[in-house]
Amino acid sequence: MTARTIQVGELPVSASVVAFDKDGTLFQAEPFWTALNKERKKRFVSITGLHHGEEWDRIMGVTEDGVDHSGLLAVASESEEKTVIAALLYRHTGKPWIESLALAEKLLAESNHSLNIEEAFIPTPGAVSLLQELKRAGYVVGIATSDNKQRTNACMKLLGFHDADFIVTPESVSHGKPSPDMLEKICRDFTVPPEEVLMVGDSIVDCMMAKAAGCKSIAVNQNPELRHDLSKLADFTLTGVADILIKWES
Repeated sequence: MTARTIQVGELPVSASVVAFDKDGTLFQAEPFWTALNKERKKRFVSITGLHHGEEWDRIMGVTEDGVDHSGLLAVASESEEKTVIAALLYRHTGKPWIESLALAEKLLAESNHSLNIEEAFIPTPGAVSLLQELKRAGYVVGIATSDNKQRTNACMKLLGFHDADFIVTPESVSHGKPSPDMLEKICRDFTVPPEEVLMVGDSIVDCMMAKAAGCKSIAVNQNPELRHDLSKLADFTLTGVADILIKWES
């Protein structure tokens, strides 16, 4: 076997670097978002009162039907979430802004610490085998996520994938998704042109980031309506990472 190509259906995709979003792409999004929101909301209402629980869910994009995939909880970086939570605390506690920021930071840190990684993160079908096969095929493979670095490292350990060539999180760049910063950093670090980088993600910000950076993108999402929206920006749309194939030729 002397040649390999990433294939989406019958179509080959030229790339030497593959960057994966984490939540909703390599791991099922809803269990993580639900568990994290539960931890955060519990602490928020303990400070502001139970009657502010509905407002919290509304701001975070959480409904009875699930989590809005384009909402704050699903898309924002932790730094952005901290600012929003601080604003809510400032409004409802009357504490000075600096104290509200510190309180929001504490709320996030405590929630991160108490989150059960094993229960919250469930790998998507085909995720592990695809990562391993891409590495065997000689691709540069890694993560570009809006989640923090500590939890991302824990997730990679949980996934059993210890060979990531890069992990880029909001701590690594000046601006998170949908800014092109993450993918531009990957291009610089591995000295590759943007057209050689393939971004695989489940959300609009993944596709926007790829487009802004001049990279190719594959959008993976099981929701037909969301997939339709993503198709307007992505080069390819699939139901999941298991549909991405590596074709070997001798």
